[in-house]
Amino acid sequence: MDSISAEERKSILRILDANSNRCAEGLRVIEEMARFVIQDQKLLREIKDIRHAVRRNLEALSGGSYLYRDSEHDVGGFFSSGSEKIRGSLESVSRANFLRAEEALRVLEELSKLLSATAAEHYKNLRFRLYTVEKSILSSPDPAVAWPVFPFLYAILDRSLVSGEKIGETAADLAEGGAGIIQYRAKTIDRAGKREDLLAVVPRLRGKGVPLVVNDDPELCRETGADGVHLGMSDPSPREARSVVGPGKLIGLTVHSLRELEETSLEEVDYLGLGAIYPTPTKPKVKPVGTGFISRVRTLTDLPLVAIGGINIFNLEEPLEAGADGVALLSALLEGDVRKNCFTCRQIIDRRKKVRE
Repeated sequence: MDSISAEERKSILRILDANSNRCAEGLRVIEEMARFVIQDQKLLREIKDIRHAVRRNLEALSGGSYLYRDSEHDVGGFFSSGSEKIRGSLESVSRANFLRAEEALRVLEELSKLLSATAAEHYKNLRFRLYTVEKSILSSPDPAVAWPVFPFLYAILDRSLVSGEKIGETAADLAEGGAGIIQYRAKTIDRAGKREDLLAVVPRLRGKGVPLVVNDDPELCRETGADGVHLGMSDPSPREARSVVGPGKLIGLTVHSLRELEETSLEEVDYLGLGAIYPTPTKPKVKPVGTGFISRVRTLTDLPLVAIGGINIFNLEEPLEAGADGVALLSALLEGDVRKNCFTCRQIIDRRKKVRE
């Protein structure tokens, strides 16, 4: 801490001032939700106390952080992402402002470590208090997501094939065409772009009875109000994901071998993705496991199984015959008339409709 120069201290305090304001602004919105929407006096007092503590902590650290404020020359002061302009519900407003306040508290905690370990610890404690408030407001009333009738069509809404302008419309077409679950996937888009997509998709699926799961990112699921998250082996563990998304959300996990299945705790997993079943151009380096893998996994677990990878209208019956409860399709649904493609796939799937015991 002694090595911090006067100029560096000025920059640090400017960052702390900006994030203190950002945190307080987010908390003020949440405070109004607790007061007028939830009407919970206990939560209202806790949020207000956190907001005041953020201000007090910075004043004790800086002796007047406003002295370092320079809004006129702030290069980020007039920048905003598209997702900041989209709010689909009161819940989305709450989620966005919890995120705003929590991110700011993390910045406050990290930067204040350069000036005061005590101040950093105070910010950490405030962040965890806010997590508890968030859970009380957003997680507790979250109902369990309803499963589709088995066997079902699992649609992958991939941004490599759908433009941002059509993402909401395409999601609605998939749902209305007969998809039982929709997974949003975007491998080449930054996090802000993904959030903007999801805030456009979630309202379009509301009331349609079709769960929306987010590929790879539990935080985005929580922030946007999606119905679950789908994980790979390199993503957060199912237990870690559950701690983020909360109860009632779907957690899917893709496994590629019996060894992965044996070495992974399935305690928080709601369904398994198995694949790639066939060769797929989206993952050319992945060795196909074939439908025999589905049959072997079927003898080891009662979890719903979704076959993934290289499936199209010409082979989708084979995974179902092997014991899969759902089949995941991507290009076979998204290229051309989405509703018509879904209808064609549903006709094939419905021939094999079964009642899950």
